[in-house]
Amino acid sequence: MLKLSQPGEPFWLDVLPGVRVRFRPITVASMLVAREAVGKVFRDEDQDDVGARANIALVRELARRGIVEWEGIGDAGGQPIPVTREAVDLLMENWPAYDAIDNLYVAPALARDAEKNVSSSSSAGTSVEAPNTATPVA
Repeated sequence: MLKLSQPGEPFWLDVLPGVRVRFRPITVASMLVAREAVGKVFRDEDQDDVGARANIALVRELARRGIVEWEGIGDAGGQPIPVTREAVDLLMENWPAYDAIDNLYVAPALARDAEKNVSSSSSAGTSVEAPNTATPVA
């Protein structure tokens, strides 16, 4: 059964000690824009490290579209800064923050997408992989 619901409200995640980020739920529109960013990586003529660059593009674009507020993030002088595209890009250059956002925000959404909320068919289109449970007829 496909269970439909409205997209949830923005939510807070503790990304690093002393750093909280408020995210919008990942929507179809967000994912399509992020997938386009990944496509640009694959269309690039430089194919070195394409898998890593594609993952970075996906996480960065979802962060750009998802982050709505934060606490504990400031400029070089320690003054709080607003959420902007440029500020999000700077945040994503910080490895611990990137890794936390990838693991706490992006990965769960991708796992839900992979599950599709239903069981998938077997590769042959039948139950050939499942064990027989019926008694053979004589």
